[in-house]
Amino acid sequence: MSDGTGVTGPRPTRPAHQLVFGDLTDYPVIAQALDNQWLPASLAAQRQRANAPSGPSADAVTAASAELRRSLVNSGTLVVNRAYFLNNEALYANYRDSAEPAEREAFVRLLNDRALMPFLLTERDAVGEYRWGYDRSVHRAWKRLLTEEAEPALVRFDWDDEPNRERADAVGNYFSRELSGLRRLRAPQLAKNLGIPEEQARAMREGILKDLYIWAGEQDVDRLIFRTDVYQQFLTRPGTDPYEQLLRDGDHIVPTKQLIDLLYNLGVPKASRLIALTPPDSPPRSTLEELRAEDRTRDDDPEAIGLLLRDLFADSLHRAVDGPNSYGSLSLADITRLRREEEWRGYVNALDGFVRDGFRDGRLPSADEFQSATSDIARRHARMLRTARKVSGTQTGFQREIVAAVVLESAGISLQITGGEEVSLLAGGIQMATAAAGAVAIRLEFRERGRGGKSGRAGLSHSVTLPTLRLGNLKKDWATILRVYGGEVAEAGTELRRRQADQQTPDA
Repeated sequence: MSDGTGVTGPRPTRPAHQLVFGDLTDYPVIAQALDNQWLPASLAAQRQRANAPSGPSADAVTAASAELRRSLVNSGTLVVNRAYFLNNEALYANYRDSAEPAEREAFVRLLNDRALMPFLLTERDAVGEYRWGYDRSVHRAWKRLLTEEAEPALVRFDWDDEPNRERADAVGNYFSRELSGLRRLRAPQLAKNLGIPEEQARAMREGILKDLYIWAGEQDVDRLIFRTDVYQQFLTRPGTDPYEQLLRDGDHIVPTKQLIDLLYNLGVPKASRLIALTPPDSPPRSTLEELRAEDRTRDDDPEAIGLLLRDLFADSLHRAVDGPNSYGSLSLADITRLRREEEWRGYVNALDGFVRDGFRDGRLPSADEFQSATSDIARRHARMLRTARKVSGTQTGFQREIVAAVVLESAGISLQITGGEEVSLLAGGIQMATAAAGAVAIRLEFRERGRGGKSGRAGLSHSVTLPTLRLGNLKKDWATILRVYGGEVAEAGTELRRRQADQQTPDA
């Protein structure tokens, strides 16, 4: 039996509050926005001003606080690095003595209910001190909270220190190794996801990302590269420390910071197999193009493709159903009430059932499953929002109906699954796919349903494209992907090509 850490054998006896990631069953996620360095691009640009004060701004704390609430609404278990409870004001403002009593009580309830769970990287308890500097009064308040009021569950990779250290080192190795890969990101996709002109994306690749590539290659191979190292070398204003959040001048500094922060925040989710959620006003996970052909260790790994598709799907889905501040007006007390409502539980169960179970063991949902589950999630989300308005008294929020599509494309082959349509291949496509190497792109699309039931591209529109996969044997690997997908494949000819051509018209 595995304990969720990759180690098989009898599950060791542990105190009830000591968990490993495999123990988490109530839609567990990790939210990037609770990283103490996270800033939306607009706020990060303000940190380049010469007169910017040291430390996080009030607007930055407000943005992170809104994301804390959004994440608590859209997950069953929100896992947070223990360090952030001590160095992120969006978290510690809720338990300091100055916190409103109702908010402090709600914060304790979230911890005790295991809705909010501290993650320990290498430490064994939640109250120990760190070597790095932080507000000692915050640490005293945290220690008093856990001693006198809260009894949270704690999660580690493993409670045996040796295997836990190996997994923690893997997180650091991932960041150190993938830094060099940022230079290989495609300029068009980089520009789209960072919200910058393509010309600037190309200049970044030949400028700061090239410098980062060279610098990373010169570092001691036996020493991990820490994010603070990258900040000090490329991003942080000279003479200041990263925690001050004062950035250098230059057009490429903010988008590079966004890339570095995104990469850094994927280490723990990849090692734990938890779902990582990116904030809607930051670049999506798909920006990092995690299935680049040169990074794949095997010709085809259906389980890895399925798991990555799950993670990309979950990130895109969460970005689609929520605006950046959709729950910013909710208090923590409101959220604890909402989480007791039947509508909230039904919504989170629907997320968990489809996102985690639907992609389990390397399979992809069938067309009918995809259609049914995404529609159900959208409906339940709408009901949950109505309930949120009732428990909080606010009229703000978003209610959207989403149309989802999966598109797989290659030379001579096009496969699209939209709202329950049958899976079809262009006539002769498989025959055209000889043993020669080919390329397959996998794309997830989310569109807001327009008037009259049509799916339009106005308003909400997300398209997540996995970078092109260079396959050793297109016919064999395409069949493998389809087998993992689990759908039936039907040959279609002229009629399908006509329908696909019609779909490319502006009114489709």
